[in-house]
Amino acid sequence: MEQTLVDVFEEARIVVAAADRKVAEEEERRREGERAGLLQTLGARIEEAFDFTSREKLELEPRLDVQRGVAVVEFVVRSLRAIFLLSPNEGNTWTLRLLADGHEMEVLSEFQGGTKDEAGSQRLAAARIVTMIGNWIQSARRPPQAVPVAVTMVPTEIPTVRAGSSRLQLREEPKHERTYGTMGKFLGA
Repeated sequence: MEQTLVDVFEEARIVVAAADRKVAEEEERRREGERAGLLQTLGARIEEAFDFTSREKLELEPRLDVQRGVAVVEFVVRSLRAIFLLSPNEGNTWTLRLLADGHEMEVLSEFQGGTKDEAGSQRLAAARIVTMIGNWIQSARRPPQAVPVAVTMVPTEIPTVRAGSSRLQLREEPKHERTYGTMGKFLGA
């Protein structure tokens, strides 16, 4: 009787596992359908609002994706480990965000997209995005500016007055050369 009971439990587990697998597959198909719909809608909105040149498309490698249930366009700058996310808002408003390695997500700008009715507005909207990304890349690649250090000149020769003479006489002191250690650390004179 014990083996019969084990067989019944095993058959029930197989039925439950098959049902769970079917439910998971259904859910995955539903999510993929929603994702495809979001990406198709985003693609149409991008075509309506922006006119990127082929060179811009090649350099920025835009890619459509869904993040947290929102369709976005990703522009990836691998050399700086940064991703720029362009997401639609209400109406024809768009937001450009930056996600850089080691930093919190930052909103760079919110702006209006172009329309097919207004000549040049699509190109202008695309140029705004490329400009914002380019400005950030240039500032990220710029080496840090050295902080200017104020240097005061100290005379090594001090004028002295000789007793009985009205002429100034310069006293000679040995000049010390500056000494630097490894890594450019000033060791003193």
